[in-house]
Amino acid sequence: MATCNTGSYANYLPDELLLEILSHLESWSRLERQITLARFSAVNSPSVNARIKPSPLSGLVKDLDLSHIVHQGAKSTTARLLGRTKSSLEVFVAPQASFAINCWASLSKCTRLRVLDLSLVSECIDFQSLNQTIRQLPQLRELYLPRCSSRYEKATSPTSTLRWPPRLQHLALSGSVSGQFLWDMLQQPDNFPPTFSSISIYHCPALDHSGVRPLLSTLATNLTTVELRDLPAVKQGRLNGVLEWLPKLVSLTIALDYIDSRFGSMPMDFSQARWQEARPLTSLTLVSSGRQGDPARSFTPTDLYSLIDERWLGRLRYLNIGVSTEWDKEYGEELGALESLLVEELDKENWIEGRWHYEDIWSLIGTTRNMDYEEWINGTTLGRKMRPRFRLLQSR
Repeated sequence: MATCNTGSYANYLPDELLLEILSHLESWSRLERQITLARFSAVNSPSVNARIKPSPLSGLVKDLDLSHIVHQGAKSTTARLLGRTKSSLEVFVAPQASFAINCWASLSKCTRLRVLDLSLVSECIDFQSLNQTIRQLPQLRELYLPRCSSRYEKATSPTSTLRWPPRLQHLALSGSVSGQFLWDMLQQPDNFPPTFSSISIYHCPALDHSGVRPLLSTLATNLTTVELRDLPAVKQGRLNGVLEWLPKLVSLTIALDYIDSRFGSMPMDFSQARWQEARPLTSLTLVSSGRQGDPARSFTPTDLYSLIDERWLGRLRYLNIGVSTEWDKEYGEELGALESLLVEELDKENWIEGRWHYEDIWSLIGTTRNMDYEEWINGTTLGRKMRPRFRLLQSR
């Protein structure tokens, strides 16, 4: 029997061939995007003719992300895709140009939808159509409005009949959201369901602090997660009191443009001895929207260090700093000290004293003093999972 000598064959491709293959990848990505959409649409929606049976594959689609489709798709195709996947669809990210009024009817039948992202839609939406649609989506948890939201006039504002989905948890407001639109929502705060706990407000060019603060204050009993960025009408220092307005706030993402050295509203006489009065904030993300305020009033790593060191933010566990803040360029040493304070000193103190998130661990093992902190944080799965984190975000 003849044998094959595999040792004489190379187990790698020549560099020249690899470079040739890589040179085609970028163009393939652009060309195949349109071809892939056409193939996907053909499989799930083989015909517009009603007598053609829908493909059984359409019932397997749970996540339909069309965010990369700019001009390749058609509005009728989007409507057909929604119609064919309505029985299983849970996440839908609308395309920029191929989503319009003819999609609402199909969308309203996606009763299992949990996430509706309209943030990229370029056409102004009709708020009444949106209102009627989301009323029929009982499982909807997250709703992202488009940046091109229609204008809302007091005399014709449709928000008086607005009913949010019964299980809504997160709402992202963006676009032409005016103070009047927010005020109309404030007239009926009970329309927000008990599950509602998170809101993002960004890319709203006409919205200033006089519109933001009343909304946050009205929803203060429910809100635990807030994101505030890309709001050019909000001036420096206007959102300093956000931790005071929202006593249950656990996670905050905010642009440095809207706060200054007085951020946090820490009492002048506050000290570590009053650690029980610490704010409940556990996650803080700082970014920049690109506006330059008064440098003498700017919020700096030193200000943040003081808030943590005095234990006003004694429950903080996750700190994210966007490179857009340029703190990594201007305050390298200060960031190192901040990381050490958060990751080592503060968390170790909370572990030893059995505070905050370690209270349950204290109850479980009797006392945290029976185990060395380093052993807990490095030697146990739960310890590694619960350890604090300091990150520099390259994409923010």
